[in-house]
Amino acid sequence: MYHQYSLLNDPGLNEMLIAFLGEADFDSFQELDSGLHAFALAEQHEQSVAALEDLRERFPFTYTWEVLENKNWNEEWERQFQPIRVGERLLIRADFHPADPAVEHELVITPKMAFGTGHHATTYMMCELIFEEDLAGKSVLDYGSGTGVLAILAKRLGAGPVDAVDIEGPAAENTAENAQANGTELRHVVLGELHDVPPGPPYDLILANINRNVILATGEALYERLRPGGRVLFSGILAQDEELLLSRLAAIGFHHHSTRRREDWRAFVFSRS
Repeated sequence: MYHQYSLLNDPGLNEMLIAFLGEADFDSFQELDSGLHAFALAEQHEQSVAALEDLRERFPFTYTWEVLENKNWNEEWERQFQPIRVGERLLIRADFHPADPAVEHELVITPKMAFGTGHHATTYMMCELIFEEDLAGKSVLDYGSGTGVLAILAKRLGAGPVDAVDIEGPAAENTAENAQANGTELRHVVLGELHDVPPGPPYDLILANINRNVILATGEALYERLRPGGRVLFSGILAQDEELLLSRLAAIGFHHHSTRRREDWRAFVFSRS
């Protein structure tokens, strides 16, 4: 059973509120002209209220909540999923969206509530950056894979062995299913954390479209899983956290190459010295 939390706020705050609530295990959202609806499992109501009260100390909004009738919320959420188009090079769509023969690459994704917060802006930037990488034969890790879009795209563009990992069971399952549906073979799809990824040679490229807290907590471990000269693409970072992330990753030893900006979100290219 789910609870619906109805937030009354300036719609300009939606992106930031969704980002923080996503980190607090709210798993889907509906943006409104007057604010947004946030959905979370009924069993975590105390945790959800605590997260909302914490955010109310930082942002101006009010909220109410109600118990929702049992229904297939994956289906409800899928109806809100919108395609992502990256110029003429890529279309990411669900199977209920029309194809577009004008694009170079098309990924058909069944989301199953695994598409991350801010997915249009952050996924768009990550895909742009992946297209700029020389992937031929490179080993790749998709860290926090969600639907598996980045892992699948990397493999489609000629990468060598590609692994994916996510701490959420539905996300790991979704990654494996979407890879198969798109005719893509991933080497490992791991349910767990970074240390659960099978050991092996360091990766040539790491893709991390995740969130600030996870990147900061695992930066050292990611550095160790990257070969010298290897590159890492980070996204899922809000503009307000840009300087914090840059300074922390520089202290670890990462070399910053570039920053990409879209709406309130940031994406970065780093390498290991």
